[in-house]
Amino acid sequence: MTGLELSIDRVTRSRRNLFTSVRLDRLVEVRDDHDWLRGILADDRARFVPLWRGRNLLAGSGDGQIAVYLDASQIPENTTEPVPTLLGTDGKRYFFAVSVDDAARERILAELSDSAFVDLRLASVDMDAKHAGVLAYAKALLYWQYRHRYCGLCGSPNSLKSAGHKLICGNARCRKESFPRIDPAIIVLVTQADACLLGRNASWPQKRFSTLAGFVEPGESLEDAVVREVYEESRVRLKKIRYLSSQPWPFPSSAMCGFHAEAVDRECSAADEMEELRWITAASLEGALRNDEIRLPPPVSIAFQLIADWYRQYSGEDLERLVRAAGSWLSRKGLK
Repeated sequence: MTGLELSIDRVTRSRRNLFTSVRLDRLVEVRDDHDWLRGILADDRARFVPLWRGRNLLAGSGDGQIAVYLDASQIPENTTEPVPTLLGTDGKRYFFAVSVDDAARERILAELSDSAFVDLRLASVDMDAKHAGVLAYAKALLYWQYRHRYCGLCGSPNSLKSAGHKLICGNARCRKESFPRIDPAIIVLVTQADACLLGRNASWPQKRFSTLAGFVEPGESLEDAVVREVYEESRVRLKKIRYLSSQPWPFPSSAMCGFHAEAVDRECSAADEMEELRWITAASLEGALRNDEIRLPPPVSIAFQLIADWYRQYSGEDLERLVRAAGSWLSRKGLK
């Protein structure tokens, strides 16, 4: 396999994970072009992604939920002042993110009776992937703006620049610049021979099992973080690690880096936040799902995709189809 083929394969793998399908030209070159921004804000092609207290606007319910984009007439005056937050263009429309207050929320919902502001983690399972990616992008960017209203160096108020993608300290003696940041995290499916290791965090809903995961610490490579997190949570030692795919996770600002890892043996002990660990084969996973002994994350999560890749390798079957047929599904609350 050539390097190019490997790269394309990993892109394809990652795009199966929700929030990776942001098919927008982010228009970096015009973020500081104030005349262009003013013009496009007044253009009929401008669309606005509203967030209220970190929640996205959706219409419908259940499998029919869809993203709602507003036009300029539907957002409160001065919402885009002094600096609009530009997301990008799909070639037909130009997307902006806007944060709305309680009064604006009431007005929007009165006009759009079938809509609601919803936690994206709880709603995105049934959404079109492209729209889920746009909503997640808006959510992550506005969250960063909110959390960095003040300079981390001198404490003075920050000012938005570059169409919402840069902050500059208002203190003339400081003028520190800040840019959007993400927190890298690893998520890993550990295997040994024909079994994989699934864990249950004490804080999760009953019967939920998933892969192991944790944040990357300062001074660590991604691979070092995999080794450390697996040992901290399971006391399992690894001998091989393979990167598989990634997923943006704006809850609030993570980038999940997914791995498969091979354990030295099956000796394990639940530690740290883990309540229970299980080594499980493809055949025993089928039985556990059918008997509702365990519940997996939904297929939009990178955790599910890591398990699904392994399951397909040993059974040749589609894990999502099995889970749906078994009627075993995890509550959307607290998805990884």
